[in-house]
Amino acid sequence: MATWPSGTKAGTTHLDAGTDSPRLARPDIKQNVDNVNAIIDMFNIDSPSANQILKYNSSNARFELGTDSTGTAAAATTFVGDDSSGTAVNAGETFKIAGGTNITTAVSGDTVTITGPTLTSFITASSSDTLTNKSGAVSMFTNDSGYITNNGNGDLTITGSTIASSGDTIDIDDTLRFNKNYKEDINALTSSTGITVDASLASVHTVTLAHSTTFTISNLPTGGSVTLIITQDGTGSNTGAFTSTKFAGGTPTLSTDANAIDVVTIFNDGTNKIATIAKAFA
Repeated sequence: MATWPSGTKAGTTHLDAGTDSPRLARPDIKQNVDNVNAIIDMFNIDSPSANQILKYNSSNARFELGTDSTGTAAAATTFVGDDSSGTAVNAGETFKIAGGTNITTAVSGDTVTITGPTLTSFITASSSDTLTNKSGAVSMFTNDSGYITNNGNGDLTITGSTIASSGDTIDIDDTLRFNKNYKEDINALTSSTGITVDASLASVHTVTLAHSTTFTISNLPTGGSVTLIITQDGTGSNTGAFTSTKFAGGTPTLSTDANAIDVVTIFNDGTNKIATIAKAFA
């Protein structure tokens, strides 16, 4: 293995005068030839090009040609993302990853690995979490079954089948217009001597009476209404009473003919459940 011959320099005692003996100078000449050969072995290069430098290779104990990272051949490194045409970082400059917490970088050879935080907690929210748009417009929020799109003109397009609220109400402070295909859920009730009409299940309820019964209206919020469609069975003559409900003229009487249809609509004004009855649809 070639080594730098700094410790084996030859003397000049027998080489610095014309009267010196060549015989005595031969060991010094031989030493210098060996030293030159060692240097040649360590710097055995040819055909260098502009901006190349010498780099030491420990595997063969030689200096070899390499690229000058500060020269014009490699003046800058360009970082390119999906959303840009690239950013040049000159040699010696620092490239910083910004925009959030828990971002780490690691370098292995010529590979830079950038690791960001897990996004699971940002995409999946529990019932107590809040998704807040800090600034700007919401372009699209997507889940497994649908999404809401803002077209940039203030309009929202809802793709999917259901809009649900984890609270009691969805507040709308302006006109709500249904252009077409408006419908209400219909809940079928089972005839018995006591029937509970649960307004939280649907806004329209149907029942075919096979008993004389008492209707109890539950979970009807202030400002809410519920419709009850009552059909007599094939025998008829079944009666109906309503608890805590006020009708015009007092207690109503159902139609009692076989298969007769009556419609009762009940509105809660916060103090009373006020009802109307339309009878004997035919």
